[in-house]
Amino acid sequence: MVRSVAPVLNEELKPKLLTLLPCIFKCVQHSHVAVRLAASRCITSMAQSMTVKVMGAVVENAIPMLEDASSVYARQGAGMLISFLVQGLGVELVPYAPLLVVPLLRCMSDCDQSVRQSVTHSFASLVPLLPLARGLPQPIGLGEGVSRNAEDLQFLEQLLDNSHIEDYKLCTELKVTLRR
Repeated sequence: MVRSVAPVLNEELKPKLLTLLPCIFKCVQHSHVAVRLAASRCITSMAQSMTVKVMGAVVENAIPMLEDASSVYARQGAGMLISFLVQGLGVELVPYAPLLVVPLLRCMSDCDQSVRQSVTHSFASLVPLLPLARGLPQPIGLGEGVSRNAEDLQFLEQLLDNSHIEDYKLCTELKVTLRR
């Protein structure tokens, strides 16, 4: 129902639909893959019509799920959700790309093969959006607890432009000139 109703719902009723998000995020962590799949599709459908509010909730909920070492289902669901969002929103994800790329990169070495596969595809789709996000302010609708980590920002800047990489100091002296 949510997938069918979300795109055509009257603006006055959209806040009521948003009240379902906490329950849907619980379903993203469910042990059955069909439930995770349906929940991910519901959130993607909601994000297509209410991008700012839904993506704020996604950043606040899905990123901690990606980092949840105690639950493989949470990591699988979060990876699946972000994969669907990348496919469904495309360029609309530009302001959120810097917030998602580093957590996805951390999950690319996950012990679960399905998590690795979904986050790798999402990462590959988000990296080309990073140059478009340069200089954009932090997206509106995010809580105070969610902010761009200074270390993550520095890493992303070095990923996009290697001229910002600091020289590494060796502990022994070499009598040659090294390439950058």
